[in-house]
This record gives sequence, structure tokens and C-alpha cells, in this order.
Amino acid sequence: MSEQVQQQQPPPMNGAATQEEEVRLMTEEELEREKMRPPDIDQDMKEMERRKRVEAIMNSNIFREELEKIVECQLTEGYSGYQAIQNISEMMGIPASRLNIFKGSQSLIPINDIRGMEGLGFAKGEKLLRCKLAAVYRLIDLHGWTQSIYNHVTARISQDTEHFLLNPFGMLYHEVTASTLIKVDMQGNVVDGGSTNFGVNVAGFMLHSAIHAARPDIRCIIHLHHPAAVAVSCMKNGLMPLSQESLLIGDISYHEYQGIFVNPEEKEKLARNLGPVNKVMLLRNHGVVCCGESIEEAWYNAYHLILACETQMRMAPLGLDSLIAVSDEARQAAYETARRGGGGVDSKQEGGAAGQGPKERKWKVGELEFEALMRSLDNAGLRTGFIYRRPLIKQEAARLQSDVALPPTASNYTHLFDEDDITRSPLKRILDGRKTQDKTRWLNSPNVYQKVEVLETGTPDPKKITKVEIITMENK
Repeated sequence: MSEQVQQQQPPPMNGAATQEEEVRLMTEEELEREKMRPPDIDQDMKEMERRKRVEAIMNSNIFREELEKIVECQLTEGYSGYQAIQNISEMMGIPASRLNIFKGSQSLIPINDIRGMEGLGFAKGEKLLRCKLAAVYRLIDLHGWTQSIYNHVTARISQDTEHFLLNPFGMLYHEVTASTLIKVDMQGNVVDGGSTNFGVNVAGFMLHSAIHAARPDIRCIIHLHHPAAVAVSCMKNGLMPLSQESLLIGDISYHEYQGIFVNPEEKEKLARNLGPVNKVMLLRNHGVVCCGESIEEAWYNAYHLILACETQMRMAPLGLDSLIAVSDEARQAAYETARRGGGGVDSKQEGGAAGQGPKERKWKVGELEFEALMRSLDNAGLRTGFIYRRPLIKQEAARLQSDVALPPTASNYTHLFDEDDITRSPLKRILDGRKTQDKTRWLNSPNVYQKVEVLETGTPDPKKITKVEIITMENK
């Protein structure tokens, strides 16, 4: 039996060797197959391997414990759950969403959907105003400041009329276009219902009509419920002068919360709290109202207010008493500089440092920044219909024609009809005049020319050649 066992042991070893050879051959075949694999399939295989590694890391207990420690540390420092996740994303190198506001946007509905004869039914400048107002709704949506179908942005047609535009109640901000905006008067009567079947929100109309009626100088009003702005409105100190953005919007008014804005008696209190000069007002426990003499200025105030509120909320865990506020003199200086427009520091429009340089067309508050945002929307394919004051591509002046670029020809007379005769030098003008006289004299000559065949001279084998013989009037 032992001999049989000893005799039977070698075959398994041979079988194992055969299996090793098969494995080795299969590996070589796989290598050859990988070499012949198309690039797209090879990329998919690498992506699958990467996902396996990520899945292994996510299922790791060590990674889970480290992540829980980081989150717990963020929460103990006073950050909320959302802020903790945002801080972790920044530590991992993930850019903030507002740094690339147009990435991942699925809104491709054109802003300017007014075509052809449709624009003739609007008042003077109303079509452009509709396009700019609809663009503001898109900007608010792309920045992530929306609250479903709520909140409103309105624009007054002109100071001479009591009509203003606002969004239909029931549409999301990325759906608002120039034709969908509704035109109403100060009494709430719908003048133009737009291209939709939606109506007007009562609370939104009450809030905006109160400001438009009391302040004819205000052209646009933006009302937002941004979380940072609501949080600052709940603080007793309100918005503090802690950042440069908080200085650019000037003095701020406050209005105490009295419930949803549907009571007509509250309109007078709201207008009185806003005052005759201020353009930004925090609604306690509610939100913010940003106004402007133009749509550009209203957006400028809203954008910087949100940045100022976000900055203050980031500083809040440190303790407001330990923060350094900006002095009143510095606040006034920063505000006056920002009111110049063009960022407040455009030296070219001011004529240089000494004021002696060439002066360009001045920008009003928020116009330069708003035009840049309109370019971003147009580049994204949203067709804003905006009229640019400063086109992106530089327009070069037409260069004068020259003989180097366009050499003259001897077979035509186009030089007689050149339009740049004034720009030519006096010497060139005299020479061109002589050429013209010679050609004119040759064409108007009374001489007659005829062809004559003569024999060559000076050759042993002369050939006939053709010459032109001039027969003058005297020979006749």
C-alpha cells in the first residue's frame, strides 16, 4: 500500500505543475489582451479599480473613526452641521460651490424670449428692463439664494409711471424669462399678465409696492431669505462693520417682524423705517431688502450684503465682543470710494493718479460688475439680450490702404477712383497726376497706329517681324 501511495504521489505534483503553467499562460494571455484592449475600455477598467479602492476606504473602520473625530471637533468649536461639512470640504481641497456658480446648471431656458413684433407692445426701454430683471432671477438661482417659488425681485418701469414688474407666483427662478414677468400698478391691478397663467403673490406685492410708492428714486428691489442674512437680522447688534463688504452698502435700516406681510397698515411703517436715503434694510427674523436706483445697484447691494452676513456668521463663534470694528471715518471713506462706480478704483476713468490723463466713460455703481455677470450668462447660452457698454473684443480702427498691401496694376484705371486721395502725400499726388495726364494724352492723341511686317537686319537668315508704325496727321 505504501508503494502504491508513493507511486501515486508524483501525478498530483505533475498536475500542480500543469495548473501553474496554465495560470502562467492565462496571465500572459491577459497581458496580451490588455495590450490589444481599446483605450476607452482600458479607461473603464481603471475607473472600476479606482472605485474599488474608494469603496474599500469608505468601508474602513479607521477612516470612519477619523472622520467622526473631525466632525465632532468642528461641532465642539461652535459650527453647525452644514458649516462643519463645508469646512471639511475646504480642508480636503473641494472648492466652494459659489466659486463656480455656473457648473452643473441645467437651466438652458433663454432669458430674452421676446422676438420680433412682440417688443413693440412694451413701453420705451421696457424690453431691456425685462431682460435685465429676468437675468437677476437667474443670478439668484445660480448663487443658490432661492427659496423655492418665494421671494421677489421687482423693477419699476420709470419714475413717471406707477407700474413695476415682478415674477409670477408659482414659477421657479430658473424658469423666469423676460416675457413671463407681470406688470402691475401700485393698487395691485394687473396691467400685463405676461405669457403665463400664474398670478401675483399678495405678500410680495404689499412689500414691494410700499417701497416703490414711498421712494420713487428706487428702481429695483431685491427681497431674499438667505440664511446668513436672516441670522444677522436676529442679532441685537445687526450687521456690524467687520468686513469691507459691510462698508460698501452704507447705512442699514431695520424693521421689526410683525408676521407675514399682508396687512396694509404695515406698509407705512415699512416705508418709514427704510427712510428717505438708505437702500438696505434688514427685516428682523425675516430676511433682507436691497434697493437701488438701477438694477445693477440693487444687485451690487444684495451681493455685498450676503457676503458681509456670511463673514459675520463665521466670526460669531469667536465672540462678537472680541472682534475689531471699523472706525466711522474708515467706513465713510470706503463707502464714498465705492459710490464712484467701476469698483471705485478705476484710475483710467478718473484721468490717472494726477487727474490729467484721458478720461473714459464713467461707470455707475454696480454696472461694471453686472456687465461681467451678463457675459457669463451669455457664455452659458442663456441669451440675456443685454446691451454691452464695453464689448469684450476690442474693435480696431480700419487701416488705410497702401501700395504695399494693395499693389497697383497697369491694366485698369481704378486708381482714378481711390477714396484715400486726401491721405496721400503731395509728391505722390503730383506724380499720380502726371501719370494720369500722360495716359489721357496718349488716349486722346490724333495719331494712327498700324502694324507693318519688316525683315530682320544683321542676320544671314532674316525673318519677318511685326512693328507698330505711327502715322501722324502731318504724314497724312
